[in-house]
Amino acid sequence: SQWNLIASRRSWYPSIQLNGNSATTYPGQLNTLLGQAYISSATTSARSSEVQYSQPLSVAPILVLNWSFFDATRVPAINQALSSLFAQRFLFDVAARNLVLNLQVAYTDVQAESELVRRYQWLLELTRQQVLRAEFWVRQGRLTRASLDQLHTEQRLQLTRLIDRYQQLFTSANALASLVAVPPGQIVLSSSPLTLVPPWRKDLDSSLQQALALREEIKQKLALADRDRWSAIRAINGYLPVLGLTGAATYGDTSYDQSSVQASQANIGLGFQWPLFDGGIKAADSSSLKSQSASQLSAATSEKLVVAKQVMDAYNVYVTSRLALQNTGPDFSLSRRTVQDAVRAFSINRDVTTLVQVFNLYISAADRDVGSTRQFNTSIFGLYRYSALWPEGVSEKVAQRRSGD
Repeated sequence: SQWNLIASRRSWYPSIQLNGNSATTYPGQLNTLLGQAYISSATTSARSSEVQYSQPLSVAPILVLNWSFFDATRVPAINQALSSLFAQRFLFDVAARNLVLNLQVAYTDVQAESELVRRYQWLLELTRQQVLRAEFWVRQGRLTRASLDQLHTEQRLQLTRLIDRYQQLFTSANALASLVAVPPGQIVLSSSPLTLVPPWRKDLDSSLQQALALREEIKQKLALADRDRWSAIRAINGYLPVLGLTGAATYGDTSYDQSSVQASQANIGLGFQWPLFDGGIKAADSSSLKSQSASQLSAATSEKLVVAKQVMDAYNVYVTSRLALQNTGPDFSLSRRTVQDAVRAFSINRDVTTLVQVFNLYISAADRDVGSTRQFNTSIFGLYRYSALWPEGVSEKVAQRRSGD
């Protein structure tokens, strides 16, 4: 797109051509070939009168200069190329913002799955210890075989859940590896635990206003509308005349059997081209492009509604997940203490049913707590994306990529 713009701007420059030809001609055709040229003989006039003209060879390179200093289609063509360049740059920003959001979400998914694996492993290890204790009691006759079987079933269920979590972790790690373009066969894991990111500092109204003012999706469609508008102007301006200067210079050498004749010519003039009527083709093209421009403006209006919905959805998730964290965090801490208390009580009352119930409550609390944290962080990332704000330190990297460094 940048080079298309450069090419459009260079149409203001004059063009120079060098045409060369060689042909076998007869003496009577010389003046016709060279026009009103100054002809000088290489020999005396008496000598040249005795020349036997037979199939002379004419070599006449022609230098042609053209410069159209008035062309009503040229400025619209430049503006059309400029609008296309803006549209492509906006698409680059859209792709960059989507990539940043996808990376943040994928990294958060890996963090969340790693945290769940850690919590599930803690419970599975604790359950394994209780199974060993229960097997010892069964051998001593202090616990029934049915209670031991119930505890074994719970252990296998926890192991199945842990395997499922590992599968989710590998899937998330593979998605993250694809986004960061590591070599095939490698996965990417998080180097930091799952924690809450800083909260969103803007209210809903300011977030909406910023999104509607800065979102590149809207600007891109407006740039396309501007491109089509200039294309329509370029098409209708094709009916206007094109004024320019044309210059030509030639220097030739015509060889005969016994002599040669040299000729040179140079001229310059003002010329114009004026396509008065083409059946209305350009007018129809202009009307079509105007309709396309209006369609792009309508698409920009529709995109504003999409942008507003994205911001509102992300903000709603942010508010609800923030409220949920006030419950899920304390609930998980309480469930962990309950598990520890139930394990201590199990050594006394050997109540397997209560222990299993406490284990299941712990799993549910862990899922809710991690899920709320993941939702909270993801909503913050979404608000950055949908409000057209770059996370800290990202805008400089995007600028480097845009400039090709």
